[in-house]
Amino acid sequence: MEKNNKIRQSLTISITVILNILLSSPAQAESFENLLKTSLTPAEVEIHNIMGDEKASELARDACKSFEKGTSVEQVASQAAISLLQLNFTQEQLKTAAHYTGKVIAKGVNSFCPKHNLKLQELKL
Repeated sequence: MEKNNKIRQSLTISITVILNILLSSPAQAESFENLLKTSLTPAEVEIHNIMGDEKASELARDACKSFEKGTSVEQVASQAAISLLQLNFTQEQLKTAAHYTGKVIAKGVNSFCPKHNLKLQELKL
């Protein structure tokens, strides 16, 4: 159980770091799918192929819904990390999936709920 907590904490940190980095760049008027796909590394493309467009869109929209309810960025990242642990990825895949998830959330906020960009940009690491 302690190992899972450490992994979850590590994934949460990775997700929040990538959120912070991505949101420091200006938003573009592109579709979510295009924004996401142009930001992915080859390893993240592999994760995206496993997750699929529909799951990525669902994750992004769920993050927006959570922000609408007042959920903190850290809580959203932690929830995403817990979800990643359910996927039986290797340690390396989990790291890549954490970066991918951060990108999904960041690009989703840009596309679906841009009023929350400021919330993500104020993220303290």
